[in-house]
Amino acid sequence: MSLAAAIEPSAELLTLLQKVPVFAGKKLDIVPVSGGLTNVNWRVDVCDDGAGDRAYFVKVPGPGTDEFINRATVYAASRQAASMGVGPEVLFFDPETGIEIDEFLGGHKPCTTADLAREEISDQVVELYRKWHAGAALPETKTMLDLVDEHREQVRRDGTAVPSWVNQLLATYDEAAARFRASGLDIVPCHNDAMPGNYMRAPARSMRLIDYDYASNNERAYELGGFVCEFFFDREQTRHAIEVYFGHCDRELWSRVQVCRVIADVKWGLWGLVNAVAWNSDFDYYKYGLWKLKRADFFSHDPDWADDLGSI
Repeated sequence: MSLAAAIEPSAELLTLLQKVPVFAGKKLDIVPVSGGLTNVNWRVDVCDDGAGDRAYFVKVPGPGTDEFINRATVYAASRQAASMGVGPEVLFFDPETGIEIDEFLGGHKPCTTADLAREEISDQVVELYRKWHAGAALPETKTMLDLVDEHREQVRRDGTAVPSWVNQLLATYDEAAARFRASGLDIVPCHNDAMPGNYMRAPARSMRLIDYDYASNNERAYELGGFVCEFFFDREQTRHAIEVYFGHCDRELWSRVQVCRVIADVKWGLWGLVNAVAWNSDFDYYKYGLWKLKRADFFSHDPDWADDLGSI
């Protein structure tokens, strides 16, 4: 799954790194970091900086990502998260290429799906979201409804074939979107990317949230919905996460998160279909996209779905 497997840094990247003051004229050890689906990531060690070796994390955006990622927003969100102690320190950003250089979180390790099944770990994530959501508004508002609309149009543009059940799912999504538009959205700064590797944990250190490529002002419940969806939370786990975040779980909060978990899978399912065309990759984005959409379809047939829609 890693885009960084068996590759070497490009000449363009090496040239850019030498323009960064902390790297200029220094001996660099550059190795790929696994885990990126749409970016190529590197660890860069400065081996002779006179103050002891220090490691940096370098993110290089992949082709086609400018279609749905606003680099200026990424930079603003990354800096804001760093200032709040939510994300790593941002040391450099190139607005032309989107290349970003952050502190390398030594001592931290990315979470796994198994980690996030543990209540003590998932509670840390929920608390981290509470802290992040309390920050100032980001420069861009892009709601879950905007995200789905954008990807739907890209799938139409690409002429990507989908099974007939996907069209029925999108009709169900349209009804959910109309309910949210009618009730109003609770807009806060959101991270919008609940991948396990984006949660970095370490013993006796605070958890950090990394990778703000998809950050925007968005519906608060979407962040929680995407989280409980990504990690297959059951009803008890979902209720607990809502209670940790809000201090209670009433019918409306429950319904908003439950419907948002379906919207999150619709969003990422369509994202997969878009990337199936954008990337020449060993990773099967089309299969990934349909799997996400099928899970959304499953939850939209829950016996409580109509009641959840009516309670938003």
